[in-house]
Amino acid sequence: MHKKIICCLLFIISIFACVSAYAAEVTDVRWGLDRFNVLRLVVDLDSPPGYNISFQGQTMLVTVNAKLDEKVTRSFKMRSTLAPTMTVEESGGNTVLKLPLARTIGTQDYNAFTLKNDPVTKRPNRLVVDITADKTATPSVVIPKANTSAEKAKAPVTVPKTTTPKTTAKVTVPKKTAVKTEEKKTTKSSFKTDGGLKGKKITLDAGHGGSDPGAIGSNGTREKDVTLKITKKVQELLKKKGAKVSMTRTGDTDVYGPNASDSQELQARVDVAEDNDADAFISIHINSSTNKSVGGFSSYYYPKTNNDARLAQAVQDRLVKNFGLDDLGIRKANFYVNKRCSMPSTLLELAFISNPKEEKLMNSNWYINKLAKSIADGIEDYFK
Repeated sequence: MHKKIICCLLFIISIFACVSAYAAEVTDVRWGLDRFNVLRLVVDLDSPPGYNISFQGQTMLVTVNAKLDEKVTRSFKMRSTLAPTMTVEESGGNTVLKLPLARTIGTQDYNAFTLKNDPVTKRPNRLVVDITADKTATPSVVIPKANTSAEKAKAPVTVPKTTTPKTTAKVTVPKKTAVKTEEKKTTKSSFKTDGGLKGKKITLDAGHGGSDPGAIGSNGTREKDVTLKITKKVQELLKKKGAKVSMTRTGDTDVYGPNASDSQELQARVDVAEDNDADAFISIHINSSTNKSVGGFSSYYYPKTNNDARLAQAVQDRLVKNFGLDDLGIRKANFYVNKRCSMPSTLLELAFISNPKEEKLMNSNWYINKLAKSIADGIEDYFK
C-alpha cells in the first residue's frame, strides 16, 4: 500500500516537473516606431502567451505569464517621446516590461494582441503592444522635407483592433478649382453598398507619387512605385469584374501638383472620388517601421458611415487568407482621405517596406499580382 502511495506521489511530482520544464519562456523583446510615431513592443515566446497590462502612476506594466530567458536584453533606450526607456525583469515566474511614460494614457491609447507562431515564415508566438504616439512628436522615419506632405496628415488616433490594426483612369485636377479644395465639403450620400460589384464606381488611390516617394526600403524600393503597380493591377481586375474604376493617379505624379500643401494634395485625392460619385474609395500604401522585424497587413478606416469598417474588414480578410504574413487587423484612424471622403473607404498598409523579407516580396510580380487579386476579391466580397 505504501509503495503504491509513494509511486503515485512520484508520478505526480514528475508531471509537475514536466510542466515546469515546458513553461512558457520569453525568448526576445524588441521595440520599434512606425512613421506615425506609434511605439510597438514585441515579445517573442516559445508558446502562446497570457498577459496583463496595468499602471503604477505613469509607469506602464506589461506582465507576461512566462519566465525570462537570461539572454534577453533587460534595459532599452527608445527613440520615443512617450516612453524613452524600458526595463525588462522577471518577477514571480512572470516577465514584466516597465515603461515610465511622459504622460498619462488611457485604454484608448494602446492596443495589445497576440500572434500565433508561423512555421512558414519561422516566426514564433508573439505578444504585440501598440502605444499611441505623443500628439506633439515628430515623425521617427526620416523623409526629405519636400516629400512629407502626405504623411504628416496621417497621424492615427485610437487604434483598437476589432478582433482579440494618398491612389488610377487618368484624372486632371484643374488649377483654378484646386485652390479651393481645402474648404470643399463632402456631402454625397448616395453611394451603394450591396448588390454585387458590377456597375459599382470604385476610386483607387496609389499612395504618394511625384515629389513624394513615400517610405524607402534598405534596397532602394520606393513606396510610390510599389503602390502604383498594385493599384494598376487592381484597376484591371475590377474592370474585368464589371466595376467602373477611377484613379487618383496613373503615373509618377503628384495629384494636386508640385509644392502643394498637405491638405491640398490629400484633398485632391478625395476630390477624384467625389467627382466620380464613387461607391467606395481604396487608398493603397506600404507600411514602415524602425524595427526591421515588424511585418504584416493592416487596414485602416474612419467610422463616418456604417460601412467603413465592413469594407476594411472585407479586404483585410482576403489579404490574411492568401498570405503567410502577420494579421495586424483593421484599425480606426483619423487619416485625412478616409475622414474627408463621403463614401465608405479604407487605407491599406500592405506589409512593411522596412522589413527586408517583405521588401523583397514587393519586387516580385507574383506577389504584386496576388496582392491585387486579394484586394479586388475583398472589394467584391464587400458588395455581396
